[in-house]
Amino acid sequence: MKSRLPLRSTFSGQACVAWLGLMFFLASFSGTQAADIKLEAENATRTGVTVGTALAGFSGGGYVQGFDNSFAKNVRFTVNIPTAGIYDLTIRYATPSGEKGYVLDVNGSRSEGMLPAITGYGTAQGGKFLLPAGNTSITLGGGWGYYLIDYINLSPATIPLPAKPPKTLVDANATASTKNLFSYLVDIYGTKVLAAQQETNDFQEISYVRTHTGKDPAIGSFDLIEYSPSRIQYGANPAGFSEKAIQWAKKDQGRGIVSLMWHWNAPTDLINQNPDKLWWSGFYTRATTFNFAAALADKNSANYQLLLRDIDAIAVELKKFQAQDIPVLWRPLHEAAGGWFWWGAQGAPAFKELWQVMYDRLTNHHNLHHLIWVYTAERGKPEWYPGDAFVDVVGIDIYENTAVASNLSGQWTELQALFKGKKLVTLSETGNLPNSEYIRTFGTWWSWFAVWPGADYTRKQPTSLLHAVFNDPDVITLDELPNWRTSGAVTGSALEKELGPLMVYPNPVSEEFFTIRTTSTSPLSARFTLFSATGAKVLEVAQQLRSGINQVQIPVQQLPAGMYVLSIQKGTEQISLKVVVQK
Repeated sequence: MKSRLPLRSTFSGQACVAWLGLMFFLASFSGTQAADIKLEAENATRTGVTVGTALAGFSGGGYVQGFDNSFAKNVRFTVNIPTAGIYDLTIRYATPSGEKGYVLDVNGSRSEGMLPAITGYGTAQGGKFLLPAGNTSITLGGGWGYYLIDYINLSPATIPLPAKPPKTLVDANATASTKNLFSYLVDIYGTKVLAAQQETNDFQEISYVRTHTGKDPAIGSFDLIEYSPSRIQYGANPAGFSEKAIQWAKKDQGRGIVSLMWHWNAPTDLINQNPDKLWWSGFYTRATTFNFAAALADKNSANYQLLLRDIDAIAVELKKFQAQDIPVLWRPLHEAAGGWFWWGAQGAPAFKELWQVMYDRLTNHHNLHHLIWVYTAERGKPEWYPGDAFVDVVGIDIYENTAVASNLSGQWTELQALFKGKKLVTLSETGNLPNSEYIRTFGTWWSWFAVWPGADYTRKQPTSLLHAVFNDPDVITLDELPNWRTSGAVTGSALEKELGPLMVYPNPVSEEFFTIRTTSTSPLSARFTLFSATGAKVLEVAQQLRSGINQVQIPVQQLPAGMYVLSIQKGTEQISLKVVVQK
């Protein structure tokens, strides 16, 4: 986690989001397709910026320049959208001064993104946006500024389910429970999202979530920060933090999933000066002069031995989890490419070497085989990736300084394109809760999400939003986890495989009906039954499904609001899903 401004989330317009998403899908399904829309920046409304022509290679009559870090300097596009639907927004840009950030506002929904450093002109993915027919306003500016905008392009989007990676961990000697957990994560990827909560030393955040939602997160995310030897040297006291996390993991027959991170206080060379370089902030680049690249270059140096000493100290804590047969989503050396932490201060090659040293030390020297290795990516910086042989899951930490919650589709799409189904993708840290309706509409099926703790993050979420997300039918909480530890049946039933990718939308439903979409592997006769929360059958639809894409509509306009169970049955085989009806 770095110093960030909070983001407020909202669920306003959910019914509209769901309806428009459904309409766009049905239009695409029937063969209707909107055309690309190209919008030249020099023809847009400009505020505080000018048209330039000095950098050759631009489209149209020029490009727009003069952006700085103020969103008040911007370019605004007004476009008439002929067909409502979901559109991909791409930006053609130039960054002659190196990598830059930008802010994008689409009809009042604001998001942030990065424009990677490039020679000449490049194209960046701005994200997917649900646009109604008629006038749409798109404003671009702010961020880090000092970039050039040539044009933006809107093209009809497809919303594919993410490709599932192989169920093979990078550690060939992983424990059975660790393999089973990873198998479960792969099985639900693209259909459900696990709720996680980042916890603090006083263990108050999970309690706060439980108080306001009636639910515990499926994943407890904990930080081994206080076990850093240089913190202990100054009097830090972990006070049995690992044991508390282990106790939490044993809840509900030991189904709780543990994620561990480590804000690694630099092993030595802490500056320890007021106001922002004190010893306890020694994980920040600003608070230490420790040169880990030099330490790695000399394996006989005292500083290299200090690196190993610190890793060994954390291994002591990790062994406690392995002794209790608790797999760990292990997320070390996070956000390195940002440079604000010392392990990212000396470039990608040194960071990747440090990652590999840690992997070897923990896996081969300490024989820790309960770790699922989670790498935290930064947008536009693929050169920092440690390599497929050292990473099981790719995460991204998102703290957008915007007034309205973003759908996060730009970050999701970029990671999907980069890893192409090789790795699970997760929202490893977020400043606020992702909108569940956005997850369904834009297909951003993060493996899990973890909200950062504290007054500016978890406790700043509207309690109605907190309750809605943790009780959403597509968000899995602790009480909904299967016995993934010892169960071999985490690979999906035969019926699930026969039905193929399954979508139920909108869910929650406030329209006259909801739709079940399958991509069946072969023709089959199925029965779709809806039960009330008390188990009473309220309606039933029989359908002959063909091989390929099928859509089944279930009418709910006569049903009272509440939670229902949808049963899909073929003969004696059955799968069940939750559906929420709203009025």
